[in-house]
Amino acid sequence: ELWNEESGSRKQIYLVIHFQRKGIVEIYRLRQGPRVSLVAVPDQNECVVLECYGPSSVGRIESFLLEVVNDAGGGNQYIIENLIINDLPLKSLNAVQSASQNTRTMQLNLFMQLLASDTNVPCSAATVLATYKRIKTLTDLGEGLEALSKCNRLEDEMGVVGASFHSQVVAFSKSRLDQVKKVESEEGSGMTRKAAISDLESKLNYHERLINAFDTLNNFETKDNLKDIVMDDDSGDLRSLSSWASEALSWLIVASENDAASSRFAPAFPGTQKQNNKPLRFSHFARRCAPKNKNKLPFGDNNAVYFTPVKRDRAPIIARIFRPLLRDIFVFKVVNSILIHLGIDSDFETLQLYFGEWLRSLPADAIKANMSGNWRPMVRWLHDMILNAYQKNRQDAQEVDDAALEKVVKLESLLRFCSEIEDLPKAFLIAVICIDAVSTASLQIEEKTYGKITQMDSIRPWELLLRRLRVCLLVSLRLSGDVDSGGFNPLTVSSVSKPGTFSTYAWIAKDELTLSHENQVLMAMETAYLSSSEAFYPSTVDGDTIAHKKAILQSCSNSARGSLRDPSGLTSDSLSPPLLFYLKDHGRCTNRLAAHRALILVGLWGQAPDNMLLLRRCVESLQILHENPNQFGLATLLEIWQSRIRPVFQSLMFGFGIADELSEEVFSSLIEDKVWLSEYTIHARTILGMILECSSGNLSQYISDEDTFSNKSEMWPPLRECPILSALASKLRPIKSSSIMLHHIVAFTFEMTHDIDSIASAVPSFNMLFSVGSLFSEMPPIPKESIEQRRLIDQAIVDRAKKSSSNPVIDNFDCIKDVDLVGKAFGLDPKYTRTRYLVEIIRLGKDASINDLLGGSSTALMKPLFIEELVKILCARLDGIISSLKRTKQYRGVVSRLDAETSTWMKEQAERFTSQDDDYTPVSLITTHSLILRLRSMTENDTFSDQINSLCLISEMLLKAVREQEQQRVMDI
Repeated sequence: ELWNEESGSRKQIYLVIHFQRKGIVEIYRLRQGPRVSLVAVPDQNECVVLECYGPSSVGRIESFLLEVVNDAGGGNQYIIENLIINDLPLKSLNAVQSASQNTRTMQLNLFMQLLASDTNVPCSAATVLATYKRIKTLTDLGEGLEALSKCNRLEDEMGVVGASFHSQVVAFSKSRLDQVKKVESEEGSGMTRKAAISDLESKLNYHERLINAFDTLNNFETKDNLKDIVMDDDSGDLRSLSSWASEALSWLIVASENDAASSRFAPAFPGTQKQNNKPLRFSHFARRCAPKNKNKLPFGDNNAVYFTPVKRDRAPIIARIFRPLLRDIFVFKVVNSILIHLGIDSDFETLQLYFGEWLRSLPADAIKANMSGNWRPMVRWLHDMILNAYQKNRQDAQEVDDAALEKVVKLESLLRFCSEIEDLPKAFLIAVICIDAVSTASLQIEEKTYGKITQMDSIRPWELLLRRLRVCLLVSLRLSGDVDSGGFNPLTVSSVSKPGTFSTYAWIAKDELTLSHENQVLMAMETAYLSSSEAFYPSTVDGDTIAHKKAILQSCSNSARGSLRDPSGLTSDSLSPPLLFYLKDHGRCTNRLAAHRALILVGLWGQAPDNMLLLRRCVESLQILHENPNQFGLATLLEIWQSRIRPVFQSLMFGFGIADELSEEVFSSLIEDKVWLSEYTIHARTILGMILECSSGNLSQYISDEDTFSNKSEMWPPLRECPILSALASKLRPIKSSSIMLHHIVAFTFEMTHDIDSIASAVPSFNMLFSVGSLFSEMPPIPKESIEQRRLIDQAIVDRAKKSSSNPVIDNFDCIKDVDLVGKAFGLDPKYTRTRYLVEIIRLGKDASINDLLGGSSTALMKPLFIEELVKILCARLDGIISSLKRTKQYRGVVSRLDAETSTWMKEQAERFTSQDDDYTPVSLITTHSLILRLRSMTENDTFSDQINSLCLISEMLLKAVREQEQQRVMDI
């Protein structure tokens, strides 16, 4: 009984035929009506068709197929499936189709529920198989097949072992597909069904490959081939090692003793690796496999089985597939059998990728066993793969064309893979295996192609890679893995080859600082190596000699190197040269190396701020940049100021709550240390002075090293732009001269007084300074020539004079250059500071040290002030000499003959001068007389000439008397 809204209830008779052998049920409308439905049913005898009358609300009679399933426990289970007759008018057809679709979806959902790991429905493998057979559509069959292959519940709870159960499901699906295809050939079908047939056919082919590959692997693993692989320390006959293999083993030994082994090369030196000695489960295998379209590969067979694109997930499967290569010759071909079943034996790009990933996952000892000997399975497998590609090319040039063949012969995919391996010792080992395989295979191909593909051309890229790996190992081991300040970039041949990733200058600077922190020593070393005939490039053929390899390996020894904080000092040991010896072209870039040394040293100082020697060495490095100002030099100065120096001054002036960069616990005690604070202030003011001078001059543009050095050197890495200095130069902003001057004045004032109140009186706007952006902001002008400012300048001059008075000769005003600068900002004439400086030197009794300077700078002095101050000093000197002579009887007569008026005036001047100066230094009569004569030459026709002449007469009389007395004493003797 059928029902619709228009005609109401109507009765229709149908014939339902169950063809047990065909496994289908066909439904016809009576009488002589068309077939209205066809349903595929299980091919079993225990199936009957039932007819049930439903309620009137259902609208029709229900037909069901009853299937009896034998349970593993010996009982029976009954499964009923609905037979739907789609024979309604068009208006009702959509509703019926929707109900049919829901029924089909329900069958798939029921199947998925049985496979779910969190289901609470108990079932057996037979139930799962029977439920799968109830799925109607081809699309749902394919989806169920995919889910079944990856379900581990079958193995965990239902006792399924291997791929046998999956084989049954695939066999059933193939029979169902054959039935549908037969019907389609007889009656035809639409595009939807054709697409469903094609999709299921593709999936069945995929799963058949999956099963065959798994069975081969499982057969290998179940035959006692999963025992732990013992790594033999014996690497074969060392006499049969190639030069590359010998070097690879040497790098392995040196690297294992280096600090980089734990920081950079940990995968090459793992602990005891625990191997999984249980055979692989089919669900785990299937879960890590995927067709080509899911891997998004641009190449390969569409029907082939690939591994998941997630490297971490596919690694365990790849390790099992290539494990036979670690065994003897009798299981060697298992690998190729598995790859053939998977359908990827001709996808040479993917094979190289998988093989490289497997080698990278192995411990170094496992690879080391393939360095020599008659049986080298890893080399043999690569060799056979290359020859297989050649055979494919000969058989079908379209499948593997000449260009593709050349790439396979050179193992270009593995070449790229090795260039990206961070584990450098292992990369070297893998490269040796590859070059040996390429060498033997290309030699055979060269003979067959009559030189079209040559051995020399094929191995050349690998020789280049090995030499570059040698450089990377040298750098990484010399620096104990500290090759990137940020720690984000792994050191690989590929990353080093890319400009803008690493700074070779930073490498060399770090290495230099492990030898010495003294810039003059390091600059001399740079000059020496630049012109050295013994230096060589490890990236060239020169590095292949035994002597040069020995030197490189010795350079990487821990015993031959110091550290950044504890430099070893330069030695004459030619067997352990520094990094610059191998990259000598960088010795031309003195400024860039100095910039990096400054950045490294100030970073070390930031970690140990109590070690002021580090900051002092940093400032010495900055002095090199200051002598040749350019953009990256100024950028380096600004970086050090902003990141290291400025925060300390900010905390010093305004408290620790302002500068978040500093630890109050660390710096509070240091700031209270007057010695530390004084030296820090001097260095900070020096850096500010260099910034001021560099920013006020014409800076040379930042020129890349490729443009600076046009010679085509074979050195690798080549001279090129430094990414660190380029980044600093790109951040440069215009510095305001008013701001930098104010900062310099405040630092100068604090150095003189260590009193913030004095700073406030000299520079009222100082509270606007020492912020992050203060150097780049305009500052208000400061008041000129205040009493406090002049007092600060005078105090600074006295301090500078005391420090420079120990020098035997003073021939310039460099030591008061900063005082000149600050004085100018205060509105003082530079002549004033220079005059006061010379006066202080003379007051300290160091007249002889400035003879040349005094003669050449008379025009740069304030003459009246200079003469006035010197007259006071001379009066004090002569008065002291006269007082001394009075105590000697022989000189009393001479003293009594001196001009009384001049003597009185001189005594008054002397008393006034000495009362103001506690540090007055007595000087000999001869030195005093020489100064008076020089002063007299400067005061001709001057207001002070009479006073100078009077002083000159007194000094001459006294000097004459002293000389006569000395001569008389000699005669008496």
